[in-house]
Amino acid sequence: MRTFITLLSCRAKFLIIFLGLFGIASGVNAGPILSATSAQINSGGPGSGSINDTLNQNGLAIGYTSGVTDFDSYIASNPSHTSTYSGFEWFSNPGSNSASVTYNLGSLQTIDALALWNEEAAGIGVLDLFTSTDGINFSVLSLGLSPTDNSPYPAPYFADVFSFSPISTQYIRFDMSACPQQPANYTSCAIGEVAFRQGQSNVPEPSAITLLGLGLAGIGFSRKKKTA
Repeated sequence: MRTFITLLSCRAKFLIIFLGLFGIASGVNAGPILSATSAQINSGGPGSGSINDTLNQNGLAIGYTSGVTDFDSYIASNPSHTSTYSGFEWFSNPGSNSASVTYNLGSLQTIDALALWNEEAAGIGVLDLFTSTDGINFSVLSLGLSPTDNSPYPAPYFADVFSFSPISTQYIRFDMSACPQQPANYTSCAIGEVAFRQGQSNVPEPSAITLLGLGLAGIGFSRKKKTA
């Protein structure tokens, strides 16, 4: 009987440890998709169309709920963006081959990926990303990104996903350059839609810490009984 109880105690102990470790691992899983709450054109504007059309899901074939819909699952559904310009895309001023836009997440958020629907005619050739917590002082997030040059024009287009280390930020600045031109006689940068993935910090969730603590306590209790 004592052997059976000891066996159950060992199994329970290892189950608690496993659940604790699983809880910690699950704390760094991919998070929901986030849309910006507003955007500001820093250069290359006012341009054509509304910059708000790049963050309000206008033109996306499949919608999502910001802060709720799982980012990876949504992207896996391969949502396309319409090639129609009016009411769905933003273009920088004609004749400009570079532009800059800052997206505001509305509050400090931890993000670890960007989804960019790179407009299929003008779009972005090279993208540099910068982040800021106050909208004034910016630091480098990623340089020299190469979004997909979507062709032929016109056609629905899909998202590029760029991942990076989790960072807590509120503002993300897009510096665009070397924008491809289709047709060749219209020089401009353009954006279809942008969205972000909410990342998780590497700090274990309280529930995971609790489970791990219970597991360690179980080990200590078991050892204490053996020495008694």
